[in-house]
Amino acid sequence: MKYSILVVFMATFFSGFSMAQTPVFSVSPKVCVVSEQQGFCDLDLQFKWQLNAYSDVCLYQQEQRLQCWEQQLSGQFNYKARVQVETIYSLINPHTGVLIAKTQVEVQSAHAKKNRRRLRSPWSFF
Repeated sequence: MKYSILVVFMATFFSGFSMAQTPVFSVSPKVCVVSEQQGFCDLDLQFKWQLNAYSDVCLYQQEQRLQCWEQQLSGQFNYKARVQVETIYSLINPHTGVLIAKTQVEVQSAHAKKNRRRLRSPWSFF
């Protein structure tokens, strides 16, 4: 009986630690497919975020500030972007400069590689 009470107590105690979640920050779409002719793509990005506590946050694209919010727990933001290379987006506390969360948009090429990988070593006799 003592052990079952102890187990229930420990489970309740440690479940509080698992409730302290990390902030959620996402972007959609996550991938940009560039063509050989164009070299970039225009995207309508949708950002969604949720924090553990009310806070002031700013959204950055690399080093450029895009939008800020005051004392918010969650939010979303739509942004038209021209993407050529992998781009990192960050949520940062504007007062402390602390990085809260980050996400990225990847760039992939639509054209197939023209060179094929050699299957055998060049010194093989077979």
